[in-house]
Amino acid sequence: MLIYSDYLLKNSNSFNINAKAEFLVEISSIDDLTDFMRKTKFKKSKRFILGNGTNTLFTSDFKGVVLKNNLKGVEISSQTDEKVEIKVSSGENFDDFVGYCAKNRFCGIENFSGIPGSVGGAAFQNAGAYGQEVAQVVKQVDVFDFSTGTIKNFSQENCKFGYRNSIFKNPDSENLFIISVTFQLSKKFVPQIEYGSLKELFKENSVLTPMIVRRKIVELRNEKLPDYKQFGNAGSFFKNPEIPLKKAESIKKQFPDLKIYPLQNGENVKLSAAQLIDICGFKQNPDPKVGVWENQALVVVNNGAATGKEILSFAKKIIKTVKEKFSVELQPEVCII
Repeated sequence: MLIYSDYLLKNSNSFNINAKAEFLVEISSIDDLTDFMRKTKFKKSKRFILGNGTNTLFTSDFKGVVLKNNLKGVEISSQTDEKVEIKVSSGENFDDFVGYCAKNRFCGIENFSGIPGSVGGAAFQNAGAYGQEVAQVVKQVDVFDFSTGTIKNFSQENCKFGYRNSIFKNPDSENLFIISVTFQLSKKFVPQIEYGSLKELFKENSVLTPMIVRRKIVELRNEKLPDYKQFGNAGSFFKNPEIPLKKAESIKKQFPDLKIYPLQNGENVKLSAAQLIDICGFKQNPDPKVGVWENQALVVVNNGAATGKEILSFAKKIIKTVKEKFSVELQPEVCII
């Protein structure tokens, strides 16, 4: 277990925020977690678990301990002719794992291609893309509980996955450190390409494989989204709002081009946060420090040396403007520290 004081986090978060951690502790094994728990100097310290930092906005220096998740390992737990279960350490790069699965024809996860971040972060957030969510392929999540020093197992049901949400985001779960995620995948490839933009993307492809789907989705994401290594960002900053159907129909009377996506319960619908932000004109008023990406208004971008507080202030401006125009309140998807 390595411990650092006054650790600069600029290279550890995709917004490139020049924040500093009072302490940073590298976690590379379960023994490291046990050793950390026994450190009396950290008993009362505030903790934050950091994966790849691609969904985190630091608004100031962090007074406490940042636990850097470096847990590694990919292991096939079991397999049949039809299915495979793979246990993946939470510190593994999620997109690398998706690539590994596509290459080996372990199917059902290829639509997540290009999503940055760690495996643990994907489960924590219930990451999603192109009509799919991580919850659909998770069988079990194993965690280390700092309050007891024991390992606990959460079934898919007990993870309480929701839209960009899970039990692990609940404040009551602050003592839980995700150590591994077990995925259940199929060996039979059935392309999941009914989502609008994918349907168009693959309309001329008569033969598909997981690798072909992966390559095409990565190309699509690269066209729409900025590289955080060049333009600091965390992908989608906001969740797509879910509102009552009647309210959406009322808004549509004023904005006929409004996109409305039905939800299963039939009473609520989902709106495109990107469209709402776009209608509010944020693309037309670029800021030299922070703004929205030209090809995707849902992405807040650090154009220059913006601070975390400046980015948060801009995000709040978006929330305020959208609420005033549509009476719809956007919720951040990004973890704000």
